[in-house]
Amino acid sequence: MSNRIFYVAGRAALGALFLCVAPVTSARGDFGSCIANASAFVVELDNLLLREENRLAPYDDLNERSFPLHDCETDALLEVVKRSRFIRLIDYNPLSKKYFIYFSSDYMRASFTYLVPEKRSTFKTASRVHK
Repeated sequence: MSNRIFYVAGRAALGALFLCVAPVTSARGDFGSCIANASAFVVELDNLLLREENRLAPYDDLNERSFPLHDCETDALLEVVKRSRFIRLIDYNPLSKKYFIYFSSDYMRASFTYLVPEKRSTFKTASRVHK
């Protein structure tokens, strides 16, 4: 019985040591941060697209605050962007493993790209709709 106690205690100590020495990833923190940033972006973008104006400055400010997105879990990110009233297209390119995400209103368009293997966003745009 005493050997069993030492075995269990030794395994517990080894597990604790492993937790102390193993590289700590911040994926959980980054994941939460990414989804929070994406959610805030969608809410603010929807508010901008609701306005009947076509100035680019507010979109540029929003992009600077919100991007780039890093370490998002792709399915969670897509669920967040689908909540937008102005989501128009989510397109996936399987060769490049990129999502192209487009929003638009009668006055403005906005979009960004999310690279799945690299877990980061790139290429965000905002432009006026010309009628």
